[in-house]
Amino acid sequence: SLGSMGSESAPPRKRPRPAPGDGLSGLYDFLPPPDPEKDAAAKLSAEKNLFTRPKLPPMDKTRVIFLDVDGVLIPTGSIETIWVDGVALPKRATLSDSDFSVAALGNLRSIVQQTGAMIVLSSEWRRTDKLKASISDILKKQDLPPLLEATDILTPRPELHKYGAILGWCERRSREIGRWLKDHPEVLSWVALDDLDFALADSVRVAGTPFMKCRSVHTDDKKCLTEADAAEAVRLILAPQDPHPHQRASAEAREVPDARNALICSTEDTLPERLRLG
Repeated sequence: SLGSMGSESAPPRKRPRPAPGDGLSGLYDFLPPPDPEKDAAAKLSAEKNLFTRPKLPPMDKTRVIFLDVDGVLIPTGSIETIWVDGVALPKRATLSDSDFSVAALGNLRSIVQQTGAMIVLSSEWRRTDKLKASISDILKKQDLPPLLEATDILTPRPELHKYGAILGWCERRSREIGRWLKDHPEVLSWVALDDLDFALADSVRVAGTPFMKCRSVHTDDKKCLTEADAAEAVRLILAPQDPHPHQRASAEAREVPDARNALICSTEDTLPERLRLG
């Protein structure tokens, strides 16, 4: 009978209870078990890809990439930051490979491979030696040239505080890049890779500071440096300098709402210097 069949059937098996204190038990049960052979193959493929990349040309110090990091190589918000002197810096003393966008690093390498340009760190994350060293180490692991230079840190213009932090921050970075270029007259072409929109800086530009918008690639701070961004950077580095950058920059600046009441200053540089500085 059904009753006798039920009485003769084996008792149901119980699942083993998780070990005491194991708070992760069952959370990852849906994942497949580790596959050592697959993992080894993936590692071998990554190493093979590294060594089969086109060889980088000799460094050309007449061409420069001014490199921001947060929003260019690392998605904004993916790393915990703290505010120090009005600047967001990583809470950790150093960065690791996993913090960086692999695609963005590859796109940066593509720019260097096609232009031979040297990299100058313009990011706020150049403020500590440990951060700079960890960024340089990660670039070297990706077969990119090490960081040999960084821009100086200048003081924000106090009269810009009323327009908001971003405007002052952006304008200061423009002056920092301009200062570096003036100290390196051998540089003939350059590009700034940044998630800041330098149209803001151009709108409040002071004499001696280069026009930035026309020599910059404005990245999406979540997507970081894309293939399209890299192609634009290569074009800017290899293209002849714009003989009238002030005309285009002034037109773009007039479209910036925050700068509606700001004065666009004329440059005090000579014509050859204006062409070199952008």
